[in-house]
Amino acid sequence: MVNSNDKPEIPPLTEVPDLSAESSPKLNDIASVVSYELRTPLTSIRAALGLLLTGMLGTLPEKGQRMLEIALSNTERLMRLVDLLESDSDIGAEIDPENDLSTCSEIGSNISTGIGNDFAILRQSSENSESLLHKLAAANWQQRFYNELTALPTLTLFMRWLRQAIATAQPEQTLVILLVDIDRFNVINDSFGRELGDQLLRSVAQRLVLNLPLVQAIAHLREDEFGILLERVQTVGEAIAIAEKVQQVFATPFNLNGQDLFLTVSIGIAAGTAHDQPDDLLHNAYSAMHQAKALGKARCELFDAELRVKATSRLRLETDLRMALARQEFQLYYQPIVFLATGRISGFEALIRWRHPQRGLVLPTKFIPLAEEMGLVSRISQWVLYQACSQLRQWQQQFPTKPPLTVSVNLSAQQFTKSDLPQQIQQILQQTEIDPGSLRIEITESAIMHSLETATAVLKQLKTLGVQLYVDDFGTGYSSLSYLHRLPIDKLKIDRSFITRIDSEAEQLEIVRAIVKLAWNLGMDVIAEGVETAPQLAQLKALRCEYVQGYFFSKPVDHAMAEMLLRQEFIAHP
Repeated sequence: MVNSNDKPEIPPLTEVPDLSAESSPKLNDIASVVSYELRTPLTSIRAALGLLLTGMLGTLPEKGQRMLEIALSNTERLMRLVDLLESDSDIGAEIDPENDLSTCSEIGSNISTGIGNDFAILRQSSENSESLLHKLAAANWQQRFYNELTALPTLTLFMRWLRQAIATAQPEQTLVILLVDIDRFNVINDSFGRELGDQLLRSVAQRLVLNLPLVQAIAHLREDEFGILLERVQTVGEAIAIAEKVQQVFATPFNLNGQDLFLTVSIGIAAGTAHDQPDDLLHNAYSAMHQAKALGKARCELFDAELRVKATSRLRLETDLRMALARQEFQLYYQPIVFLATGRISGFEALIRWRHPQRGLVLPTKFIPLAEEMGLVSRISQWVLYQACSQLRQWQQQFPTKPPLTVSVNLSAQQFTKSDLPQQIQQILQQTEIDPGSLRIEITESAIMHSLETATAVLKQLKTLGVQLYVDDFGTGYSSLSYLHRLPIDKLKIDRSFITRIDSEAEQLEIVRAIVKLAWNLGMDVIAEGVETAPQLAQLKALRCEYVQGYFFSKPVDHAMAEMLLRQEFIAHP
């Protein structure tokens, strides 16, 4: 899950050296102590100054802006020294031990005054300064250790701190990592654009720094993931309390160009001791974070032994999922949609399945959420669209009907917000040579309401292509009745949860009746999903529902069985 870039080992800290006249300390002892003691406050100061300067750029008077720049520059001088002390374990050997204290004094003098160029502090470190300067320049420390966007430390630096913390921890001391992941950030990026997404990440970093001043480290690990290191917690309960505080930090909406945006985060908590490996601790935090997402997002989860098993299984599933397209393991199943007025098949809903070599047939509820997290859902959706349209073209040629057979394809919320979705669909329509009116695009009510303005724009673009637009699982999402008339929707699909009790509960019957009447008033047709019994079908006929699908007619079947159903019907009604 995490890239383990080349991470230089940190020399273990020794006890604070005795600086009395009788002692003769080595400079690397002093370097370790100084770098460790300066690391946390300098990081917080640097991040705060960077965010403040970014947020107030153009609003401060020239003198105020210059003062911020000077403060940030001097903080970075200190950080250069800390990085150098930590990264080069031989620094003490390169300096004359008899002059080490005077050397430190000269370095401290230059830092405190802030005079000279960025490398002034290094030029005081004896005849070997030239080689040290070369090492510092080659390392390109700023890009490697600090995120350019948020000014927070990167994963590389975070792992160095974690190693340092573990190396110096007492046997009974508890270390905790919080892994904070922004929920649905890919959807936000696709909806608002990369520039506003970057602005949002800066705001998130600023909130974390300002609201968690006492934690040991806050880092920007990956695009939408932040790491928090806690060294001075007495119990895991304290760590959970801090995680809950992080959740509260996101309770207030973020303002992007005048538009309020509410965010939620999923947090993984992993506790360890001086006996744990840093990479294992971070991996455990990732496992707990993924568990939080699997349980519904917007929550925190504590890692335990059971999660380790789940994490291992998930890792294998991720690896297999990346190979599934190349190995042609995906397969489309088709469930008939029946027009009640004639009792004949009007089309099919295409449903993806994964024929895993060991697990067998895997349902989309198991792997589509994972594909969304991994950024694979767009490729999978394109494959589904192309295969479904190609199959439909073949069936339309084999079984010409009036009107022609149709195919319905579900789009995930993430795929629906892709700016190039209309172009992708148009290209597939041209490649497969089917009439646009034969393709039905299904999108859930919740996905539409998550970003109504974006959804409206995309739906209108799709409508200009001539495709039909369905709202799937209607009645289970947000309350969108007041907006429904603004959307270019052709059909509503009533969720199966209402249909299963339509013949036994009066309330469910009335809900379905209301949805049917609403659709009629808005000029839309209705499809009832999940029809399994004759009494349910009788009620829907009485309500004059136009279309139905469900196990009463057929479960989802492969293309060969679907073709057999069409052939039987075509023979009976040529």
